Amino acid sequence: MKKKLFFVAAAVAFLHVVNAQTLFTYGKKSINKKEFLKAFDKNPSPDTVDRKKALKEYLDLFINYKLKVQSAYDDKLNEQPIFKNESSTFKNQLADNYINNEANIDFLIQQAFDRSQKDIHVAQIYIELKPDVDNIYAQKQIFKAYNDLKQGKNFEEAVKTYSNDESTIQTKGDLGFITTFTLPYEYENEIYNLKQGEFSAPYKSALGWHIFKNIEERKAVGKRRAAQILIAIPTGATPNIKEYYAKLADSVYHLAIKGEDFEDLVNDFSNDRATVSNAGVMPEIGIGEYAPDFEAQLFALKNKGDISKPFLTEFGWHIVKLLDILPVSTDSKDPVALSSLKQQVERTNRLARAKKALTKKWMTICKFKAEPFDEKEFLAFTDSAVKDGSLKEFKKVTPATVLFSFEKQKITAGEWAKFARATKQSKNQLSNLHPIILLKEYQEIMCGEYYHDHLEDYVPALKDQSQEFDEANLLFAAMDKYVWNKANEDTVGLRKHYNQNKAKYIWQPGVSAIVITANNQNIALAVIDSIKASGIKNWRTLLSHFDNKVLADSSRFENNQLPVSTIEKTVGFMSKPEKSINDESYTFVYITALHNIPETRSFDDARGFVTNDYQQVLEQKWLAALKKKYPVVINQAVWNTVK
Repeated sequence: MKKKLFFVAAAVAFLHVVNAQTLFTYGKKSINKKEFLKAFDKNPSPDTVDRKKALKEYLDLFINYKLKVQSAYDDKLNEQPIFKNESSTFKNQLADNYINNEANIDFLIQQAFDRSQKDIHVAQIYIELKPDVDNIYAQKQIFKAYNDLKQGKNFEEAVKTYSNDESTIQTKGDLGFITTFTLPYEYENEIYNLKQGEFSAPYKSALGWHIFKNIEERKAVGKRRAAQILIAIPTGATPNIKEYYAKLADSVYHLAIKGEDFEDLVNDFSNDRATVSNAGVMPEIGIGEYAPDFEAQLFALKNKGDISKPFLTEFGWHIVKLLDILPVSTDSKDPVALSSLKQQVERTNRLARAKKALTKKWMTICKFKAEPFDEKEFLAFTDSAVKDGSLKEFKKVTPATVLFSFEKQKITAGEWAKFARATKQSKNQLSNLHPIILLKEYQEIMCGEYYHDHLEDYVPALKDQSQEFDEANLLFAAMDKYVWNKANEDTVGLRKHYNQNKAKYIWQPGVSAIVITANNQNIALAVIDSIKASGIKNWRTLLSHFDNKVLADSSRFENNQLPVSTIEKTVGFMSKPEKSINDESYTFVYITALHNIPETRSFDDARGFVTNDYQQVLEQKWLAALKKKYPVVINQAVWNTVK
């Protein structure tokens, strides 16, 4: 058994050595067998092709590829700003995609899709954590409410008894219907785990304590496009004034349903500054985005063009016209719906939460190390940094003091000071944390950034993808410099190549014709009638009367090159319009001359062919020069093992 294991280990070691052996060198650079085969296998040949023959052909291409890329490095094209920007953007995209997948973004998208299929009518008991309310007391109150509910207490009564938020009390805890993305993700998780009629256990958020209830469910109603007329009521209006505005709203409504132009009514009566300049049209409206009373009226409209009766909210009297119904996609493979959900997942906190859960693992991977420091002076240092940025008086903690580090990066107290000051000024959810707790958050934030920026160190496949992208860009830049752009600019060289190779550039028998394309069939027929009436002599002037609805050009074509299927080789022949397979346009041709024998193309006619051929000449000269600069030597012994 030991003998067999020895031979297996020896065989593995031998294969590793063979794969690591140099296959070829160019100058002082070398490529091993493994790298070559990896590149070849990314573009495999059909099964019917002799693999060894295909490998030999690819070896020549691969050598040329490496020489061209090396030329780009020699010219420092990799230091050009456009290259650096594209390289950085691609690497960031790679890292973002990898980390998103690591955070299981596909699960979050699928979860959002599943939840988007239904709307839930939600109520809550809410005890806000106010400065003057003891947290322990709030916790006792919410659990008392929970126990009362379990004993059968009416939910609305419990809201009135225990909630300390005025808005919650006034609405009896009713949040209206919600769907995915309506509320913070943590709330959504609590609510979507409830069956209809159930209430949740007490849940503590950053704002306070909650008990949610699933009052009812319905199939998702999607979104709406609507326009509105808002007749606002002045603050402090008397009953008589309120009555006046109520009657005004009713009058406007009757004008609308009798067919008065809605946009005109918006311009004459609406007080909504956000929409009055846009014919009253509002942004797309989804569930949970507006007050429940407004949404109830809007979503009660069933047909496009329906207009609501005037209804009153805290903003005034509304008259709403339904413009469109945008249903929720029920197809779990719908690329448009999934793309939209992906964008929402990425810009909400659910993906950030999933990434945060990975931080502990990332800290181990990135070799995070917290350095010891004097805590008392650290707190004073932080306080000074937040207040006025003065950091000079401290000895045990200075801006140069290392607070923590990763494998290739050290984070100093000076960097921490900038973060702490910016956080305090931002007044976000981190701004009131104790400095020691905030430092933990800062460590996690910096770990996420470090892991993202150094991901290639931990995922070799990403490094390979980045290198391939960079080399492809460098190859393009080098080809443009030495071949494509050079050929286009070297008019003397092009003409010389044309004169030396005129026999190659021949017009085969064919016709000269005007090719005319119209936006639709009716326009095409109108053009034909105009040509029949006026003749073809002044065709450019004639076609100009059709504005941009007609495109035309005159050229010479070889047989079977015309973009129509049926022609007669007769001067003056005009074909029937033929519909494009891509759109509603129609094309026809008018033959102006016949060419029955082969003829040499002029330089201008042949320029495209000449340029292509001249590019190949330049490329071969360039490669010859590169092979002199970087002599290529193939290791025949290693090549014989390639299969």
